[in-house]
Amino acid sequence: MSDVYITAAAGLVASFLSGLLGIGGGVVLTPALLYGPGLLGAPILPVKIITGLSVVQAISASVIGALRHHRYGNVSLRIVRLMAPTSALASFAGALASGAMPDRLLIGVFAAFALLGAVTLTLPERGPAQPVDDLHVNVPLAVGIAAGLGFFGGMVGIGAVSFIIAALVYLLRIPVRTAIGTSLGIGLFAAVAALVGKAATAQLDLPLAAVVLVGAVLASPAGAWVSVRTHPGLLVRLLALVIALAGVRMAWQALTGM
Repeated sequence: MSDVYITAAAGLVASFLSGLLGIGGGVVLTPALLYGPGLLGAPILPVKIITGLSVVQAISASVIGALRHHRYGNVSLRIVRLMAPTSALASFAGALASGAMPDRLLIGVFAAFALLGAVTLTLPERGPAQPVDDLHVNVPLAVGIAAGLGFFGGMVGIGAVSFIIAALVYLLRIPVRTAIGTSLGIGLFAAVAALVGKAATAQLDLPLAAVVLVGAVLASPAGAWVSVRTHPGLLVRLLALVIALAGVRMAWQALTGM
């Protein structure tokens, strides 16, 4: 099986989960492209190219998912405006820096944030049920979260930004549905900045990027449609499971090289 078909299948699944869970897709797309080709006898893609494809998926799926969640009233534009500029600048810096970093370091960073995010999502929800317009957040904390997660997300193709949902829910006390929709809005700005950094450091495969883009257009709206019809607690548990599985496998590779 060729890289094109594997990338297309992985992109469809990742984009559906992106719309469903607000994870940006990279947390699924990255491990799928790291390990899927080898299992199917296809050539293995370079890690840095995979992170570039994750950025493309994040942009396309975030646009579609954020618009759909905004229509459902699940996006806080005030929080997006607060966190997105800092996240974008930090993401650009992380993407540029990643070009000179060893692959195992990038995989290790992805795994660390994935596992931390999965653990945090199992903690009791602290976000009160209140209208989006009534949400109040700790501004310095929100900006700090955007800077840290933006930088590491830019390094690993926005995979670390999946942790922003946990940060919004547990640290900033944002309701789950609003955190999912708002994370897509923040992630969009970070992904665009990261794409510029990845392209500038030759970490982008244009033909495969087009395949990922088509998958996002097809699958992300379906995920968002299912999301608003699913209990928030189930969404969080599913997100934690997806992130944990990806994190464990990638942590093993970072530690052992296998």
